Amino acid sequence: MEKERKRRVSAYASFFIFNAFFFMMDPMSSYFNIYLDQLGFTKTMIGTVSAVSSLAAMLCQPVGGALMDRAQSRRRMLQLLILLTAALYPLLLLNSSFVYILGIYTVYFTFRRLQPAVNTALSVEFAEGNGRDYGPIRLIGAIGDTRMMVRVSRVAGMEKGVERTFGLYSAVCLFNVLLLFLLPPMPGHNKSPRESRVSPLSLLKSRSVKLLILYHVLIATANGISQTFFPIYATGDMGVSNSLYGIMVAVGSLLEVPFLFLADRILRRLGMRRTVFLLGLLTAFRWSNAYLAASTGQLFLTQGFNFVIILENVTISILISRLVLPEVKTVAQTLVATIQGVVGILISSLGGGVLADLFGIRPLFLLSAGIAAGAAFLFLYLLRGQKEAAA
Repeated sequence: MEKERKRRVSAYASFFIFNAFFFMMDPMSSYFNIYLDQLGFTKTMIGTVSAVSSLAAMLCQPVGGALMDRAQSRRRMLQLLILLTAALYPLLLLNSSFVYILGIYTVYFTFRRLQPAVNTALSVEFAEGNGRDYGPIRLIGAIGDTRMMVRVSRVAGMEKGVERTFGLYSAVCLFNVLLLFLLPPMPGHNKSPRESRVSPLSLLKSRSVKLLILYHVLIATANGISQTFFPIYATGDMGVSNSLYGIMVAVGSLLEVPFLFLADRILRRLGMRRTVFLLGLLTAFRWSNAYLAASTGQLFLTQGFNFVIILENVTISILISRLVLPEVKTVAQTLVATIQGVVGILISSLGGGVLADLFGIRPLFLLSAGIAAGAAFLFLYLLRGQKEAAA
């Protein structure tokens, strides 16, 4: 039966179809902090939920990545992860106590945070192994994300609309579980006998890998400080409606399309050093604009620059895939995703929540801009002589 499916749909087309729907799971999470804000949680409490769940994910993700590299079918493992989050996310609506939400969300986030890294590892590995560009595969995900965000913005604008996004998330998850049957099993490369396995720690022997991870930490911290509270700032402080905010996010996702299509070519043309420098400067510009925002139009511009985060993730994913051994590709992607999306959130959400309660949200944007600009110039210097990694 599986062979029949492979004959009907090529492997390359299968990755396109799956990625078009995989990223449709993301828009619903844009409303989670808004939901907590509606429950009356303080910024510190919201930051604590993000930080604790991030810490749990940070501890579990590298182990999850190592298990993936040893799995007979990484596709089946991804299906299981998505099923678990489909069941867990709606449970957050059953009780509004801080302890309950903290516990359920932490378990949910631990499983959810692993999924993008696994999908990235599979997609990049397939593209690189078959002489294809990864950018277009990720691009179709941005298109799917945009289409879903438009739908979610309408749902969120209804009565109790934010709560409805939780059920919508589960429905999208279940559809993705079915689509995964289109993909080849893709067994892990490190499932050989124990004595001949490659240690995951071997990926840290590369200076380029360590520098890229450090760069990711700084940029993730800059983005996390502001990204966590930008939805609350837009809808609460600046008076943007939930529906308009959804459209704002959708426009930002749409602007990702041309950059994702050109991601591989940009990387080849500029090389690793100049690419990460440019991305750092663009991140600094984005949050400087948010700090200076006096109108909804400027907020649209800030959200429109969300493509920088996506482009940076794609760039790092491609570079890491080229720099590490095949046996540790999945654990490498999960480790980088953990540090980028978890360590950054851990630092920025908890610290950012406290700072937001003390000084308000707007000053956080200026802090983010400063961190991003500093990272850009620091790594322009540190990555000198590393251009060959992007070749």
